[in-house]
Amino acid sequence: MEALDLRGQAGLFARTGLPVPSFPLGPRGAKINFGVLDSDFPYLLDIPQSQIERLLLARALDAGAQVRWSTAVTSLEQDDAGVRVALADGGAVSAEFVAGCDGVHSFVRNALAIPFPGVHNPGSVILADLRLDGLAMDAAYGDLSRNGMLLIFPFRDGFCRVVLYDYSLDSVPVAEPVTLAEVTGSLLRLAGRDFRPRDLRWSGRYRSESRQAPTYRAGRVLLAGDAAHAHSPAGAQGMNTGLQDAVNLGWKLGAALGGWGPDWLLDSYTAERHPVGAGVLALTGRQFRLNTARSPGRRALRWGVHRLLVPLPPVQARLARDYAGTSISYPAVSPDGSTAHPLAGHRLPRGSVTLADGRRARLPELFRDGTFVLLDRAAAPTSGEDRRADHVTRVRYQSSTIPDFPATVLVRPDGYVAWASDAPDPAARAAAAMAAVQLWCGPGQASRAGSPCPPLARPRPQ
Repeated sequence: MEALDLRGQAGLFARTGLPVPSFPLGPRGAKINFGVLDSDFPYLLDIPQSQIERLLLARALDAGAQVRWSTAVTSLEQDDAGVRVALADGGAVSAEFVAGCDGVHSFVRNALAIPFPGVHNPGSVILADLRLDGLAMDAAYGDLSRNGMLLIFPFRDGFCRVVLYDYSLDSVPVAEPVTLAEVTGSLLRLAGRDFRPRDLRWSGRYRSESRQAPTYRAGRVLLAGDAAHAHSPAGAQGMNTGLQDAVNLGWKLGAALGGWGPDWLLDSYTAERHPVGAGVLALTGRQFRLNTARSPGRRALRWGVHRLLVPLPPVQARLARDYAGTSISYPAVSPDGSTAHPLAGHRLPRGSVTLADGRRARLPELFRDGTFVLLDRAAAPTSGEDRRADHVTRVRYQSSTIPDFPATVLVRPDGYVAWASDAPDPAARAAAAMAAVQLWCGPGQASRAGSPCPPLARPRPQ
């Protein structure tokens, strides 16, 4: 949601989905409370994938994207000049880069012979979207028993997503259709109560895997989402991790296509996102093993974790950050090799600034154009000093609601801090800022003052 907010899309998602304050870990109230997050979105947003696709499709079309439905890729070749993709309908596409976002069985990944090491997780998972007359649709619900695992996430329209891991159905083939009677029986076995399910509108069955590609890039082809990493559904991390891949990769591809990005920038996609993917595999693996504990000893351990450890405030804060993704940070890069500012590599803090002309702006509002933003504290209120080079918008501000916010901050288009300084000498700080701009955006950016630009300019499609 924070990433979507940078491009003005979070409001659409919030109005479409259902905010849920916590994530259930098991019976008797064990949960992760997202209300402790320092975020404008301290909740889990429950929203059907079909509606997510509708919103993102509208955004893509507005940005000028072409979408070709039901168009299978049959071959892929690349050289120093570009990539050629052959299609099943006899057509072909040539491009400077290809992003393989084609899922766990990725044709793109296999065509490049990129390994996908890992394991199949035991058992199978049932997903079902339906109505439950026996459960209030105002909060997420979870249950764990000796018979399996159950998660229920309500949607705004009264339907809900049911996730069932029923040990008695381990051997059912994944191609076998899911029936309402089967869901009803599993709910009774796992929770011991009748939720009165009805109106099954979608369902599926699959066997999850825990795998990760050793690299997300091979020449001019890059991998994102499930094509790069796959894991168990425990922890509900899959879509968020894929969206974060896309947000990280998108502006870097734009820099490469525009010819202004430094040579190392596109390689930083794997360097930054691969450790995140590995962390997600570890997180979901621990959650899956805990959820599916079958022996009395391991179930007793789970009881102790959920009842004694999880409620502790420091543990709640850590779990909320890890599951929400706000704990993600990237290696800091310093222009001169010196020690980086503590904020470098971290997401931009929540807060607002008073601009040089007296207007107040939430920090995400400054990123609607998809450029880097260079925030610089003005010595006195001024006007007309906000300027843009091709890929950097300079914003002068008077004050910030964020405690100890640096005097000068260069922020990437994805909302992560590239560089910051609290040096007392404004001239030295300005020189260091220009060095940081050159490092991230190429030498041409620091020398072009650009034309005057209001800091809340009308967004351009990115």
